[in-house]
This record gives sequence, C-alpha cells and structure tokens, in this order.
Amino acid sequence: MDKRLSSVLLFFTLLVTVSCNNLKKGVGLRGVFLEDDLMTLDGDTFNVGEKIGDSLLVIWDYPDKYEPNYLIRKKRNGFYYFQQKARSISSIDNTLRFVSMNGNEVYDTEKDSLFTIPCDGSSCYLLYLGQLDGQPVFTNQDTICFSDGRCVALQNDAYCKAAATDGYVCFVMGARRLDVSLDTLHRFMRQYEETDSSIEKFSKSYYIQSRSEYENMKAGFYVDLDIPKGDSEADRAVREWMLKSIKDDAFSLLGYEQDIPLGKSATAEDFIATLDGYGTLWEKLCRNDYQVEDTLNLSLFGDMTVRKIVDCDDYTTYRYNASLYEGGLHEMPRSYYITYDKRRHVFVNASNTIKPSMVKLFRKEVLKNMQKQYSDNFGDESVWNDYLRLVFSFHCPIVDLESMDDVMSSFLVHQYSCDEWSGWDSASMKPFTMDDFPLPHLAILPEGIVVTYHPYQIECFASGEFNPVVPFDSVSQCLSCEYHSQPKMLPKLEQFLKLKRR
Repeated sequence: MDKRLSSVLLFFTLLVTVSCNNLKKGVGLRGVFLEDDLMTLDGDTFNVGEKIGDSLLVIWDYPDKYEPNYLIRKKRNGFYYFQQKARSISSIDNTLRFVSMNGNEVYDTEKDSLFTIPCDGSSCYLLYLGQLDGQPVFTNQDTICFSDGRCVALQNDAYCKAAATDGYVCFVMGARRLDVSLDTLHRFMRQYEETDSSIEKFSKSYYIQSRSEYENMKAGFYVDLDIPKGDSEADRAVREWMLKSIKDDAFSLLGYEQDIPLGKSATAEDFIATLDGYGTLWEKLCRNDYQVEDTLNLSLFGDMTVRKIVDCDDYTTYRYNASLYEGGLHEMPRSYYITYDKRRHVFVNASNTIKPSMVKLFRKEVLKNMQKQYSDNFGDESVWNDYLRLVFSFHCPIVDLESMDDVMSSFLVHQYSCDEWSGWDSASMKPFTMDDFPLPHLAILPEGIVVTYHPYQIECFASGEFNPVVPFDSVSQCLSCEYHSQPKMLPKLEQFLKLKRR
C-alpha cells in the first residue's frame, strides 16, 4: 500500500514539474477555470494569484508553491501564452501596460521587454505616474522613480498620486496638495533645508528602557516638535495648547489624562523641562500599573508630531499628528490643524468663526468638498443624496441601544479629544442632519478653511482621515472674521521632498 501511495505522489510531482516546463513562449495552452483562484492549462493545475485587466494572469504552481510566479496572457484565439517568469509578479496601479517583477523590475507588456527601476516596490504597491519624454515614471509611495535612474524622495508624512492632468503628479501632505509637472520634478535639484529661527526643533524618545533581559516591551511616547521660541501672546498660547495635547494623549494611554496637571510652558526651555518630567512620571505610573514583580511585558505607546504650517500677521496655524497604540490590530491616528487668531486673541473654531445664521450653508460647503475627497479616495463618483445618507448615519451603531447600559454603550464611541464638543460624545440611533453635523478642528490654511475628521468618524479605518478644505471664496459670507487666500504661503514643492541637512 505504501509503495502504491509513493508511486502516486511521484506521479503528481512529475505532473507539476511538467507543468512548469510546458510554459514556453509562443506555445498556446487551453485554459479552464476551476474556481476564481484555480485553473488548468492543458490539464495541468495552477493557482491564480492575480488578474491584471482582461487578459493577463499571475499564476504559480499548484498546490502551494508561491515561487516562482508566471505571467500569462489570454489572446483573442482563446489560448493562453506564457510571458514572463519571476520570483514575484504583481500589478502596478494606474496602468495595464507595465507589470512589477521581483520588486525593482518592470515588464513592458507592449514591447515585451524588462527594465530596472531604482526603487523597490516589493514591500508596497507601485503606482504608474505617466511618461516623461517617452519614459515611464513610477512611485512606491515614498520615492518617485524615473526610468533613467533618477530618484526623488518624499518627506515621511507626504505621499503622491497620479494627478488629473497627464504629465503631472499630485503631492499630498495632510490637507495640503500640490500638482507638479514630471518635467519640473525631474529637473529639481535637491536643496538644503531652510532653518526657521522662530521655532525650536525638538525631538526626544520617552520610551521605557528595559531593566533586565526578562523585560519585553514597547512602552512610552516620542515627540518631534516645532516649539515656538518667542514671547508673543500667540507663541505662549501655542506652547500651552501643544503641551496639553501631548500630555492628554500620552497619559490617556494609562488612563490618567484628567489627573495630570498642566506643567509650565512660559518659555521653550520650560516646555522641554515639563516634557522631561512627564516622561519620568509616565514610566513610574506605567510600572506601578503593569509591572508584575520585577518584570514589565507590555505594548503601549504613542508618537506625537507637531509642525508649524504657516505664520502671518493675522494668524498662525500648526498641525498636530499623533499615533497611539493601546492594543489590537493597529495604532489609532489622530491628526488635525489648529489656528490661533492674532487679531481676536483666540483659537479658531466653528463657534467663534462661523456666523450662526450661516452654519448650515457652511456645512453644505464642507460636505461638498469632503464628497470630492471621498470620491477621489474610492475612485468613483458618489451620488449626493446617497453620500449624505452615508455620512450622516455612519456614527449610528448597528445594535439596539435600548437594552444597553451606559458602560456598554460607551464602548461604541471612539475616544478622540474632540468628542465632547463635536457631536461624537455619545452613541445615538439618530442620524446627523445638515442642522447638527459636527465641524471639528476648524482651522485656517492659506488656501481656505479646513475641517478634520478622524478615522471611524466618517468611514471605516482604512479610509483614513478626511480634511475637506473649503476655498475662502465659497464661504466668505459665512465667516464672522475676514480671512483671505495667502498666495505667498501656499505649499511649495520643497515642502514635500526630502532635503539635505546642513
């Protein structure tokens, strides 16, 4: 019996080996789909890894050999023809002509030729941006690769995507965008970073260090900040806001955000000294709550970044970006803009900036611009009424709240610092309307008014945050205080690219 079983296994092994050898260029094979992820070619079975357009398939040996991959094409005669063999093969977004192979190789299906690009796409997808002088241009999200070997690296929090105009690329950093021609980008010379004498660049890790080989943890917080150094009212207000935001987010990981007093921030030096004190206190509280005997095993951490975006006579705007991990599958990001109005001596928000009689009109303009971002993210045009129904009711839980106590219903609310004043502070079966849809984190940018919505507030986590920017011209009649476009402060190409440091 064992001898017969061995013979059967040897037969199937030979069958798989033969199937690999039968994939030769110019030889057409009859293909039959057994399932979506399984097919036969002239009787030999293969796994189907990916379908690229209507005619290209990525396959590998059946039952479970993932390497090598084979690229095959179905032609009009109904037969499948072998194109390429590689360690890995995958599609490139925004094109059907080019296919990624082995991370840094690209196969041109029209010319039946291979070429190497100077960036690696093996860890994430490649995006086709267009052509410059007949040569294709790609990006792997953090680098733009020209086929002549030139690379342009992006800032850590910037990314790019194909622009609406051929020959252009769209850079994105939070709510800010800039369309640049591929020719301009190709000719761009890497520059030195300009220093801003009005801010203190400060970064430091307050992660807990292991005391012994038995401790296994990633616990603490990290900051990377633009701290205003001046003594103006705006500088002092921004430092106080920044310190409170960092304190609340860092200690919220331990559940002590309401118990920790706000330290000194009268100067940049006071600010940094207070942060150092917070770092020491954070470790003491963490070890007190989570250490078992003399060992700490824990994953609980957060990273906070603050960048100055714009500073003019009328206002100054900063961007706050935090990523907190309290367990589960992923970190929780929370990013937003905040503006201090130097004329009115207040932080801008919807209540003190939008005329009460015009709030409904302002909401409509926000939602119109957010719909554009939503359609852009998902690659289709959403119908206005359907979109409103989705956005207004997304916060509603899918369970019945009547039999649920306050503790259980609180689990349905995503904890963000804006919850208490933005409308997401309690679970409700009632959808929002144009009369009560929240306008959280309203701030001023040179190009318009920005409002920020965190993940889970508008859509699922994978959709990320939404930063609709409403142009000043669209809502000037809604504002209680005049703001205008600031062309000189609009984003420049240099703000999106990695520059040299002196």
